Order: sequence, then structure tokens, then C-alpha cells
Amino acid sequence: MKRFRFIIPFFCGTFVYTALLMTVGPKGFLPMSHLQKEAETMKEHISSLKTMNEELAAQVKNLSANPDTIAVYAHELGYIAEGERLIKLSGFIGGIDRNLHPGTLITRVKPIFLEDWICKTAGIATGLMALAISIVYFLKKNQR
Repeated sequence: MKRFRFIIPFFCGTFVYTALLMTVGPKGFLPMSHLQKEAETMKEHISSLKTMNEELAAQVKNLSANPDTIAVYAHELGYIAEGERLIKLSGFIGGIDRNLHPGTLITRVKPIFLEDWICKTAGIATGLMALAISIVYFLKKNQR
């Protein structure tokens, strides 16, 4: 029975340390789920940036190879070819979309977790409290 009074506190301390480490520790379930959500967000953001890149690459290809597109952009800027006449309509805005944006900024949010030393300290403290309780219990039991 004397060994039993030391095994229970050791088990309690180890259990608390393991439970804290597996749930809120640096590699626990909660920080890992947070990182998985953030990875999904990043994947979605990267796919939207790839789509935007493809659209911009198509516009660049049109501007560098298609003479009609080049002429439209040149007319928007006020250039005209020889022998060409333009009619400017008042209040009419051209069809070229100049509101290009590079995407949205996503900041990385660090996951919240308990450091390993905090989990160890909580486990040791729980073990010491269980040891003190078992000593008091066995002392009172022996006095009867």
C-alpha cells in the first residue's frame, strides 16, 4: 500500500501533463486545427491569385499581339492613327477596366497554445497536490 500512495500522484501528474499537451500544447489538437483552417484559407487565396494571374496574362497577351486591342487602348489614351477621326461623346466613359488590384492581404495569425514548460509545471503541481492529499489521507487513516 505504501507504493500505491506514490503511484497515484505520479499517474495524476502524468495524466494532466499528457492531457494538456495533447489538447492545447504546441502540437495539440486545437493549435493543429487552427493551422489546418489557416492552410485552407491560404490555398483558397492562392487559387484566386492564380485565376487573377491568368486573366492578367491574357490581357498582356492581347495588348502585345492583338492590333485591335492596341488600337482601343490607344484611342482611350487619346491617340489616333493617320487619317482617322474620333468622335468624343460627353459623359461617356470608355470600356477599359483600369481598376486592377493585386489581391487582398492575408496576415498570418499565430495559433494560441500553452508552452511545454507550462504543461510540465501543471503536471508536476498536480502530482505534488495528489501526493499531499494521499499523504494526508493515509496519515488520517493510520491514526484511526
